[in-house]
Amino acid sequence: MNFERLKKIWEQKGYNILDVKPGQYLEIHEKIKERNNERIWKFKGLVIRVKNPNHPTGTFTVRWEVAGVVVEKTYPLSYPNFKKIILLDQYRIRRAKLYYIREKVGKKAMKLRSIISESDRNKVIYEEK
Repeated sequence: MNFERLKKIWEQKGYNILDVKPGQYLEIHEKIKERNNERIWKFKGLVIRVKNPNHPTGTFTVRWEVAGVVVEKTYPLSYPNFKKIILLDQYRIRRAKLYYIREKVGKKAMKLRSIISESDRNKVIYEEK
């Protein structure tokens, strides 16, 4: 496969590949169309998996509890409907995939050690231009 040719096509189409890593706690602002109007939907969660990082076809999975229900959403790394992504925290992890978090409940689920400094909190990773 000619990777250089694919890279030129991705640049022409304007793909922005996000630099997302497992163990990051993100706030994602996503544009959603509902019939005639468009609104912003906010979702906070922990990145538990990144598949094909630094590639437009890559994806990442975010997990959190919303209104008492556990939600896992999988987003493409080059998703055009992102309005803004904010890095709230980053945790020290020892695995590439954090599937073991699924079995943890309550305090044990978030018993992770933060490695980010106070000045880097609430840093905007991506913002739509």
